[in-house]
Amino acid sequence: MTTYTRILSFLPSATEIIFELGLEGILKGVTHECTYPKKALQIPRIIKPTISFEKLDSSDIDKKVREMSIKNEPLFKIDIDKIREIKPDLIISQNMCSVCAPFDKEIQTTFDILGYKPRNLVLNPINLVEIFQSILVLGKELDRAEESLKIINQLKERISTIKSILHEPNNKHLLVNRPKVMCLDWLDPFYLAGHWVPDMLDIVGAKGLNGQGGSDSHRISTLNIVQLNPDKVIIMSCGFDIARSQNEYHKIKDSNWDSLRANKNREIYLVNSNAFFSKPNPRIVTGIEILSKIVYPEAFEHIRIPNSSFVRI
Repeated sequence: MTTYTRILSFLPSATEIIFELGLEGILKGVTHECTYPKKALQIPRIIKPTISFEKLDSSDIDKKVREMSIKNEPLFKIDIDKIREIKPDLIISQNMCSVCAPFDKEIQTTFDILGYKPRNLVLNPINLVEIFQSILVLGKELDRAEESLKIINQLKERISTIKSILHEPNNKHLLVNRPKVMCLDWLDPFYLAGHWVPDMLDIVGAKGLNGQGGSDSHRISTLNIVQLNPDKVIIMSCGFDIARSQNEYHKIKDSNWDSLRANKNREIYLVNSNAFFSKPNPRIVTGIEILSKIVYPEAFEHIRIPNSSFVRI
C-alpha cells in the first residue's frame, strides 16, 4: 500500500471525503470549488476559473462556456509555482464534466509542469451506488478502507430510515398516487437533472420525471415541461445556492411556465444545490432528506435537515 503525503484534489467531492476520513493533513492543494468543510478554505487553491462565473447569470454562463469550448480556450488557470512547490504524489480528479471541475487537459498540464506523473486517481460516479463506491475506492487508496465503510454504512442507515417511513402502515397510501416531481439543474436554458438525481427521487417515493439514474442531464424545452406537467418542480441549478437560484428564477418569463400545475399550486421549490445536490459527496444523503421533506412534508415531518435547505416559491 502506497503511503501518500502530498495530495492535490481537483475534485470538491474528494476533498470532502478526505476530510471525512480525517486525512486533511496530507491534502496540500484544492480547487476554488472546495469550500466544504470550512477548514478546506485554508488549503492553498491551485486551480481557479479563468472567468468570473459569479458575475454571470445562467444564460451568460451557458453561452460563455460554449464559446470557450469552440475556441478551445481554458476554463481553469493552474498555479504553476504552487504545484511545483507541493510536488504531489497523488492527484484526485474526474473526466466526466469539463465545466464542473478540472479535466484531462488540466491534468496533463500539471504533469508537464511537474516533469513527472504522480498517481492520478480518477473518480467519475454517475449514480448513487457509484457515489458510495467512490468513497470506498478513495478510502482503500488512502489506507482507510474500514473508515470509508463506516461512512457508507452510516449514509445507508439514513436512507433506510427514509424508506422505512414510507412503508409504515399509515403512509402506504402515499405510494399509490405518487406526485410527479421534476428536478431542473439549469434554468436558461432548462436542463433536466440526471446522474444521481433520479435515484434520489426514487428513494423518497416520488414519481420522478428525470429518467433513469446515471443518465446525463439534458436540455428540455418549456413545451416539454408543460406536457409532463409536474406536480412539483425542484430547482437545483448546478453549483448555485438558494439565493443565486432565486435571482435566476425571477428572470423566467414564459406564459407556458405560468400554466404549469406546480406553478398554480405553489409547488415550486429552490434548494441549495451547491451543498446538497450537484456534487457526488456524502452530503447527497442530506439532499435525499431534503427531497423527502418537499415531496411528503407530513410523512417526513420529523426528519431533520439543515436550516435554509430549501424555500418554496
